Amino acid sequence: MTDMNDYDENEDTTVDDDEAKAAEKGGSDSEDSISDSDLAEAETLTVTAKQKQRQTLEDEVAAFLARGGKITEVPPDESAKE
Repeated sequence: MTDMNDYDENEDTTVDDDEAKAAEKGGSDSEDSISDSDLAEAETLTVTAKQKQRQTLEDEVAAFLARGGKITEVPPDESAKE
Protein backbone atom coordinates (compact mmCIF):
# COMPACT_ATOMS: atom_id res chain seq x y z
CA MET A 1 0.00 0.00 0.00
CA THR A 2 1.34 3.42 -0.93
CA ASP A 3 1.21 6.24 1.58
CA MET A 4 -0.76 9.17 0.23
CA ASN A 5 -0.29 12.78 1.23
CA ASP A 6 -2.10 15.97 0.37
CA TYR A 7 0.93 18.23 0.14
CA ASP A 8 0.82 20.94 -2.43
CA GLU A 9 2.46 19.78 -5.66
CA ASN A 10 3.74 23.30 -6.44
CA GLU A 11 7.39 23.84 -5.67
CA ASP A 12 7.97 26.45 -2.98
CA THR A 13 11.22 28.20 -3.82
CA THR A 14 11.03 30.90 -1.14
CA VAL A 15 13.06 30.52 2.02
CA ASP A 16 11.59 31.93 5.21
CA ASP A 17 13.59 33.34 8.11
CA ASP A 18 13.36 30.13 10.15
CA GLU A 19 14.74 28.06 7.27
CA ALA A 20 17.55 30.55 6.71
CA LYS A 21 18.50 30.54 10.40
CA ALA A 22 18.43 26.73 10.50
CA ALA A 23 20.67 26.55 7.43
CA GLU A 24 23.13 28.98 8.97
CA LYS A 25 23.18 27.11 12.26
CA GLY A 26 23.61 23.77 10.49
CA GLY A 27 26.46 25.12 8.41
CA SER A 28 28.68 26.08 11.31
CA ASP A 29 32.15 24.59 11.53
CA SER A 30 31.82 23.92 15.24
CA GLU A 31 32.33 20.29 16.28
CA ASP A 32 29.79 20.67 19.08
CA SER A 33 26.74 21.74 17.10
CA ILE A 34 24.30 21.09 19.95
CA SER A 35 23.97 24.10 22.22
CA ASP A 36 23.70 23.73 25.98
CA SER A 37 20.16 25.11 25.91
CA ASP A 38 19.11 22.59 23.23
CA LEU A 39 20.59 19.76 25.28
CA ALA A 40 18.89 20.96 28.46
CA GLU A 41 15.56 21.21 26.66
CA ALA A 42 15.92 17.71 25.19
CA GLU A 43 16.66 16.24 28.61
CA THR A 44 13.52 17.76 30.14
CA LEU A 45 11.04 16.73 27.45
CA THR A 46 8.46 14.08 28.29
CA VAL A 47 8.01 10.99 26.16
CA THR A 48 4.80 12.48 24.75
CA ALA A 49 6.54 15.75 23.88
CA LYS A 50 9.36 13.86 22.16
CA GLN A 51 6.85 11.81 20.16
CA LYS A 52 5.12 15.02 19.06
CA GLN A 53 8.45 16.51 17.96
CA ARG A 54 9.33 13.33 16.06
CA GLN A 55 5.96 13.41 14.29
CA THR A 56 6.45 17.09 13.41
CA LEU A 57 9.90 16.31 12.00
CA GLU A 58 8.53 13.39 9.98
CA ASP A 59 5.81 15.66 8.57
CA GLU A 60 8.36 18.34 7.65
CA VAL A 61 10.62 15.79 5.94
CA ALA A 62 7.66 14.37 4.01
CA ALA A 63 6.67 17.88 2.88
CA PHE A 64 10.28 18.61 1.85
CA LEU A 65 10.44 15.41 -0.20
CA ALA A 66 7.01 16.09 -1.73
CA ARG A 67 8.30 19.47 -2.96
CA GLY A 68 11.08 17.66 -4.79
CA GLY A 69 13.74 17.91 -2.10
CA LYS A 70 16.40 15.24 -1.92
CA ILE A 71 18.26 13.76 1.03
CA THR A 72 21.82 12.63 0.47
CA GLU A 73 23.10 10.00 2.88
CA VAL A 74 26.81 10.07 3.58
CA PRO A 75 28.40 6.87 4.87
CA PRO A 76 29.56 7.31 8.50
CA ASP A 77 33.19 6.60 7.64
CA GLU A 78 33.51 9.36 5.05
CA SER A 79 33.77 13.08 5.58
CA ALA A 80 31.69 15.50 3.59
CA LYS A 81 33.67 16.88 0.68
CA GLU A 82 32.72 19.98 -1.27
